[in-house]
Amino acid sequence: MYCLCILAYNEEDSVKMIVEKYLNHFELIIIVNDGSQDQTSEILNKLQYEHKKIKIITNSKNKGAGYSLQKALDYFNETDLNYLIKIDGDNQFEESDVIELIKFSKNFDFIKCDRFWEKGIKGTIPQTRYFGNAFASLLLKISTGNWRINDPLNGLFLFSSKITKKINIPNNFKRYGYPFYLTNYISHLSFSEDIKIGQMKNTIEYFSNKKTINIFVMFFKLISYTLRSFIRKISIKFKNSKLQLSGFYDIFFLINLCISLFSTYKVISVRYFDQPGQQGTWTLVFLFFIFLSGLFFNVSQKHQTNFLSSKFENIN
Repeated sequence: MYCLCILAYNEEDSVKMIVEKYLNHFELIIIVNDGSQDQTSEILNKLQYEHKKIKIITNSKNKGAGYSLQKALDYFNETDLNYLIKIDGDNQFEESDVIELIKFSKNFDFIKCDRFWEKGIKGTIPQTRYFGNAFASLLLKISTGNWRINDPLNGLFLFSSKITKKINIPNNFKRYGYPFYLTNYISHLSFSEDIKIGQMKNTIEYFSNKKTINIFVMFFKLISYTLRSFIRKISIKFKNSKLQLSGFYDIFFLINLCISLFSTYKVISVRYFDQPGQQGTWTLVFLFFIFLSGLFFNVSQKHQTNFLSSKFENIN
């Protein structure tokens, strides 16, 4: 049994059409109205009156997509439904992709989507989004050790009820960036639990009025979270006998990286601020320990990749 979650903010031109085309595919449709200022509220109230399977959750003011999704998950967890698919209310996702998620759902606990393939983007996507997604993908690969995972900011998901009960989106991802958090969190969860993750190609259409985000705020948020989650991941690894060696490699990587950073500081101090020391010696120290840090990092990532090979699958 399936539930559709639609996040809507000022979507008066599209939300009615989206709801009506999915009515026959889902037992429940949860629509979170995130403080819309247009006619979205009136349209949703009428839809809820006409269709008993529709549940409207209204935020008193705009609180962000991550906050709205958590509200929908909390409501879903009180039902006896098995799967929740999350889409946006701006009609950017293809109906065929949503139906494909239903088709593949039985074999996975979590399916994320990937728009970066030859037919994945309709319209014009800003260059900053290309760069931002590439950067976020790199951070996610480093954090999870899964180098097959892509497009961590894609907003089309499928969750099993087993997964939704474990999700609690933190405050710093309540407004945006929550897809990165979810993919990272669930990937780490698979280290210690029997969870199967799928990645499906999808198509997204970009419109001229597509909302923008502060790219610099996003970068700092993702970098900060990646560093913290990398540390937490080490403790998770030590709870799994198959990943304990990888956890030690991560510790050796961090130690050698810190020594490399310190030697970099010494080189700069000697070269530009007339501090005592041998610039050549500290340069050799830097090269030696940065080599070791790269070696330990590479070995650890290979261990993680091998472990995750049975827990992650590219679907199409």
